[in-house]
Amino acid sequence: MKYLIVTALFLFIDRDIRIIEYNGSNVKTIYEVDPKFYGEYKGRKSGFLTLNEDGTGEYRYDVFGFAPASCIRQTIDIEWGFLLDDNGEMVKFKREYGLSYPILLKSTGETKFQGCQKEIMLDFIMEYKNGQLGVSSSDDWIKD
Repeated sequence: MKYLIVTALFLFIDRDIRIIEYNGSNVKTIYEVDPKFYGEYKGRKSGFLTLNEDGTGEYRYDVFGFAPASCIRQTIDIEWGFLLDDNGEMVKFKREYGLSYPILLKSTGETKFQGCQKEIMLDFIMEYKNGQLGVSSSDDWIKD
């Protein structure tokens, strides 16, 4: 009975933690973050990134690029998580423009990243000094 209670408590505490395998390593990520990160990032074209509070979302390329004919060019359903360091803190880097937060995006459907070749993509959410948020994989995607 004690084991069941401890297990249930552990699962409840870590419900926002997600392990994503990237380049052969298990990477600890988190999706329960500051609400400023949730929402849609988009630019002048049709591409966008949506980060939902439950750790799911969508990614759509502005230009799909060189993909095999078998690759369905549609919105990519994702699970996502910001990287955590060894102390359980969200990883961030100081940059000239502000801060950069590494985020792993994992395809959960048929369509994958980089011409349907990669299930996982490392990207960065950029926080500019003026408070605006953007996505590094597209130079004009800004959060509404």
